[in-house]
Amino acid sequence: MNADEKTYNAVISFLDRQKLEREGEGDEQHCTKVSIRSGQHRASVNIYNSGKLVVGGKASPLKDLLDQMKQGIEAGGTLPGQALPFEIDRFPQTIQERVPGCDPVIVRFVEEAIRCFRAEALLACAFMIGAASERSIGLLVQTFGECISDEGNRNKYFSKTNNRMISKKYEEFSASYQGCKSRPPDGALAQDLEVLIGSMFQFCRITRNEVGHPQIVPDLDKGVLLANLGHLVTYIERIYGLIRHFQQNGVVL
Repeated sequence: MNADEKTYNAVISFLDRQKLEREGEGDEQHCTKVSIRSGQHRASVNIYNSGKLVVGGKASPLKDLLDQMKQGIEAGGTLPGQALPFEIDRFPQTIQERVPGCDPVIVRFVEEAIRCFRAEALLACAFMIGAASERSIGLLVQTFGECISDEGNRNKYFSKTNNRMISKKYEEFSASYQGCKSRPPDGALAQDLEVLIGSMFQFCRITRNEVGHPQIVPDLDKGVLLANLGHLVTYIERIYGLIRHFQQNGVVL
């Protein structure tokens, strides 16, 4: 590979986050060229061993997006895998594209989190991220219960989750999920509950509580909040993936 490794990793990470199709990749003099497609639009990015980026292709929304990526990466300030600052403005749109019919309350809290982040209101941003997370988990907990096929088990589940704090609701859901015979058998959803969903939920909940029930002012890092905003898109997408699975396959305990 002729590309600068750090810059190459940042580009590939961005393309994966945006779910852009890579048509091909090859080494050229002093650079690696990555060809990209989005619908009928095509463009390319040349990643040089110096770290320089050159975006090619006809004028299109895809090329505009790649130009923004170029500016963001060359400005520095983020690590490969983290969202570039300009990306966060598209998160509500991205969520609605990936999760048609996403609850508008979730989208609204994400929009507000972005406004807070842009205004350097980090405590408020953390609280809004926690609110979006709690709403998402609440819908997952409720849907799981509604899809339990056996009425006795369904009533027992709701007796332990109704009118409880979200942490207790999630604990009961997680315990019931472990005994579920109709869990996703394979793929990303089969691994997501503890690996992605559980860890993200707990982090957001704890951070929100630190802000909402303050004893001291939490020490929040802007880069961590930016990373959490980026993870929120996949987090919500995976939660809705589980919701759809339960709605289609039911819950057998």
